[in-house]
Amino acid sequence: MHLKKSLLLFLISFSTLLSAQEISKLKFYGTVSNEFFYNSRKNVECTDGIVNLFPTPTEIDKVSNIDKNEVPQAEMLSIQSRCGVDINGDSIFGAKSTGKIEADFAGASTTFYVLRIRHAYVKLNWKKTELLIGQTWHPLFGSVMPTTPSSNSGAPFQPFNRSPQVRLKYNLNPSLSVIAAALYQMQYTSQGPLTPSASNSYLKNAILPDFFLGTECRTTHWTSGFGADIKTLKPATKSITSASAVAYTQYVKSAFQIKAKAIYGQNLSDHLMLGGYGVIYDTDSSTVKGYTNINTASSWLNVIYGKKIQVGILIGLSQNLGTDIELTPTKAVNGKKFTTYGYGVYDQVLLNRLYRFAPHVSYNLSNIKVGVEYELTSAEYGNLQSNGRVINPYTVRNNRAVVSMSYLF
Repeated sequence: MHLKKSLLLFLISFSTLLSAQEISKLKFYGTVSNEFFYNSRKNVECTDGIVNLFPTPTEIDKVSNIDKNEVPQAEMLSIQSRCGVDINGDSIFGAKSTGKIEADFAGASTTFYVLRIRHAYVKLNWKKTELLIGQTWHPLFGSVMPTTPSSNSGAPFQPFNRSPQVRLKYNLNPSLSVIAAALYQMQYTSQGPLTPSASNSYLKNAILPDFFLGTECRTTHWTSGFGADIKTLKPATKSITSASAVAYTQYVKSAFQIKAKAIYGQNLSDHLMLGGYGVIYDTDSSTVKGYTNINTASSWLNVIYGKKIQVGILIGLSQNLGTDIELTPTKAVNGKKFTTYGYGVYDQVLLNRLYRFAPHVSYNLSNIKVGVEYELTSAEYGNLQSNGRVINPYTVRNNRAVVSMSYLF
């Protein structure tokens, strides 16, 4: 009885609050999303496989002599369903104020099917200046991203990261703008020596935020830009600073779209991309002297045609470029052992080259979208060397089929 009274009181209070705040200033929206996928082998993935990254390396069973990772898998999930509200507020300091809060059911880490924040920010817009405070897409994700039926959004070739941030955008003219941002990590984190490996503690311990500076030009049909990103991590007693650069372009006219992006990345595991960093030990191989970045170049091309019936293709390529400084091995009974952290690093095996070929077709109505996508992802692994390169390369491939349906409201 007490619970019923409490619930009734809450509903009355909530209704009164909405009336007082003018419901016309709130715009509710959402997506009911369902996705079925099949993989021909095990993959490195996020959110229970909705975001698929790359096939795992070969792991031979000593008894059966069979690759334990060559196991087909299939699943259907609805955890990418989301809901949100856009808020139009009053003028603040002479600026138009807006806000957004959005959540889905993809959880965090290995805890799925629970509510998590996607976006939560306040935005102030003056005549030429825009100030955003809160969580949204990292500027490396940017305003140009692939169009695909699957939830991958081009990862791991496309940066994939939402972070708490303070972002300032200044319009030099109606077409050209400059963007600066300071960011910290929450859901998308760097990797290191802690257990579990992914943690926001490495950036938190470094005190300084992740810094981004870029520029973007928008015309009727073109969107192009470039930017640079610098972050410092403190995995233990020593720190490592990583620098990355991005360039992108997009052309859209009627039913035709072509998009492309290139990234030179140092230690972008917090963006679900390949690479990370390695440990440099003192000569006695027992004390950490410092760290060195594992450098990676990634790029993708996305071509789409159509509106109601849409066909498209995504082509992605990622290449390991080695380390800035040579790795030093730890003391090991069975020979040299290098210590590395990041995506695509497995003890003494490193993912050297990755490419993806993914055509798709979609059927789009006003509030229903149905898509089918085939994805071939090929990964070249090899034995890690002190310069961050590999020897004795071999290739594994994953064939992935995705069927998705979304209802938008």
